[in-house]
Amino acid sequence: MRPRRILLLEEPNWGGVHTMARTLADALAAQDWSVTSLPWQQTPWTHLVDAAQQHDVIVATHNFGPTYCGAALKAITGKPLISWVHGPLLEVLHQADASALKKLWLKLLYKQVSQFVCVSRTTENSLLGFISLGKQQSCTVVPNGIAPMPDGQTLHVHAAQNAEGLPPLLLGYVGRLSVEKRPHLLLDTLRCLPDEAQLGVVGEGPLHRKMVHDGMDLLHQGRVHFLGKHPSGESLYKPWHMTLLTSRYEGCPMTALESLACGVPCVALPIPAMRELYDLEAPYLLARGDAPVDLAEAVMALRAMPADKVRADMARIVARHHIDGFVRDWQEVLHSIS
Repeated sequence: MRPRRILLLEEPNWGGVHTMARTLADALAAQDWSVTSLPWQQTPWTHLVDAAQQHDVIVATHNFGPTYCGAALKAITGKPLISWVHGPLLEVLHQADASALKKLWLKLLYKQVSQFVCVSRTTENSLLGFISLGKQQSCTVVPNGIAPMPDGQTLHVHAAQNAEGLPPLLLGYVGRLSVEKRPHLLLDTLRCLPDEAQLGVVGEGPLHRKMVHDGMDLLHQGRVHFLGKHPSGESLYKPWHMTLLTSRYEGCPMTALESLACGVPCVALPIPAMRELYDLEAPYLLARGDAPVDLAEAVMALRAMPADKVRADMARIVARHHIDGFVRDWQEVLHSIS
């Protein structure tokens, strides 16, 4: 079937959503699709309307701001609208303490969406727990895909031996320092681990100062290092023996997938999205509970496992999220919408 002309409404923020929007745009363009990506907040409205009229399908790369803009463009141009849903909606609204009026407005707005694309079953279940699909609407799951990662810029990691001379256990965290990511659990997890465990924190956010304050003892011991933002690439993960994920909720976390694709295990709390990602191949990458001591125990258990088995299990997870399957599934969605 002939490739269609796609207008992507982008939210150009650092993080997994932006990574996947760029991945989709590049992959479709490589298959001879006509793809135009526009930052919806920075683009003049008349330009957005003209672009929508010249394309076959509007894809809102997030189910909040870009979808609001996409619904307005659909009302003007009549072009079909796809809303890409990354996180579990009910949990996001609960975290934001959304009002009843906001929820009602969202339900009315989402009636303008032609097709929802969810990044996981977890995300789809949450969305369908919030809305009922109309007769002309549909919803499908397209898990995030992993494209080949660049080497990236070198990440300078402090890896000092402790007082006993033991080699360090290097742990990494990559993500936003915000409430929904629960980064404060990282510090308590580190306190539950042996002294040779060290943590590198890559990312910024509103909780940065509080983490520095609360982790002052670990900073003085040289066990935690705040490394700021860093461009994506293999160099972001390769320095670590493991990465940690402490989120309250996720959709299909790119941090975990990227870490595994780089051969670095990602140990996580047992939230639904991570159970969906790991349960078939590597349930041992999940903590037994959501307390810091549970995460620390999972780290130590993984440390004792045969490296060959862990690598093979990670490879199977990554294979399920290969970029080719991601692009194929998206092309089917884009062809099916009218």
